[in-house]
This record gives sequence, structure tokens and C-alpha cells, in this order.
Amino acid sequence: MRSHYYQFNHPTRHRWLRGALWTGAAAALTSAGAAVYRWPGHVHAALVTVGFARERTVEDAVRDFGPRAKARFEPACLAHKIAWPPARVRLLAFKRERVLEVWVAGKRGAFAKAAQYPILAASGGPGPKRRAGDCQVPEGFYKLPVLNPNSKFHLSLRVDYPNAEDLAHRPEDHPDPGTDIYVHGGANSIGCLAIGDDAIEEVFALVAQVPASGREIWIAPVDLRKEPGFRLTNAEPWVEETHRKLSARIKAELP
Repeated sequence: MRSHYYQFNHPTRHRWLRGALWTGAAAALTSAGAAVYRWPGHVHAALVTVGFARERTVEDAVRDFGPRAKARFEPACLAHKIAWPPARVRLLAFKRERVLEVWVAGKRGAFAKAAQYPILAASGGPGPKRRAGDCQVPEGFYKLPVLNPNSKFHLSLRVDYPNAEDLAHRPEDHPDPGTDIYVHGGANSIGCLAIGDDAIEEVFALVAQVPASGREIWIAPVDLRKEPGFRLTNAEPWVEETHRKLSARIKAELP
């Protein structure tokens, strides 16, 4: 009867063990690589939590993704005699069409369309966000005051919802309007606008180079250039007025 020592140290067994270890290591690396590719924000956040990575700064993101942003947006700036980086940026989102347009401008003068991206995920439907938990994407005119380079959704731009109009029309039975609305990476969202990791890298790096006072997002229920008379059934007067203002300003400033 062969000893356990012989069985363990037999050359064939050694080759089998080495092969199994290499196969396991390769599978682990493949899984890790797939996770980084699919959920870079989640993976980075986890690595930061356990001390294997440091938090990324906005400057880090501009360094890493700025060249691609410049390649994407600078041609439109040059074509319209807008200095790079632009002094103003306005994102224009259409909920039903699931489209996000990027418009740029100098300190003065008209905006020029620089790019367009599909919105990969956005919950809810036409109509404003009214309360926490309603899964609606807001509608109206908003600023982009905060940039998060360490988002679980890779990178994100915070929408300053609720604005004064939202707060003024909170339902009495649901006084909490909700918060934490973002444009972010990935392809999943509840109440936010998810545009994918590649797109958010370009948009984030562009917005980061624009002064905070010049960063906006307008969110409309539909493309009001094509449907200027759009109306929601049983909409409250203030909602109809918001849509009217959106329609008029989009037509005048972002035709």
C-alpha cells in the first residue's frame, strides 16, 4: 500500500496541483477583472474601505479622463469660437426619449451642442418628482453643484433637487421631497439618470473644468422642441407652467 507521503509527492500529483492552482488563479483574476469592468465604482469603494486604495479626487478624474473629454467636446468649441475649456455647460435631459445632450458656451454668447448620449436607466415617467420614494426623476431647471469622483456608480454629478419651485409645491401629506439625485455611470438607477461609465467619464471631466456657477442641467418630460404643446393629464398648474418655461427656454437657447 502506497504511503500518503508518496501519493502527495508523486510528480503527477504535483503537476495536477500546479494546474489546479493556476486554473483557480486565472478564474479569480478573470472574475475580478469582470467586476472592475462592470462595477468600477463599487469595486473602488470596496478597495478604499479596506485600505487597498485611496479616495479619488476630482483632479484625479480630470487627469485620467480629461484628454478624452477634450477630444469629444473641443471640436464643437472650436467650430463655434468657444475657448477650451468652456465657461458654461448645460446638460439637457429628455426623460421619455432617454437622451442627454451636452451644450457648451463661453462667458457670453450662445450655447452650442457638443455631444449626445443615451440615458441607459431612469425610473418613473413624465411628471415632476414630488416626494421621497416616488422613484421619479425631477423636472425643471437645476444646478450641478457637487461632483463625486468616488461614487458607487463610478462618477456622479449631483443635481440640486429640490429647487425653490419643488419646495414650494410639496404635497402636504408628503412634506419630504427627497434628495440625492445624480447623473452617474452604470446602467441602473432609481430616480437618477444613468448614462454608462464611458459617458460619465467624459461628461464629468468636462463639467469639472467649468466654474460651478456655469454648470446646469435642464430636465424635461419629453423633447419639447418636437412637442411644444406637451401636456400631462390632470397636471397641476405649477407643473404646466414649468413645462411651458422649459419649452420656451429650450426653443430660445438650445434649438
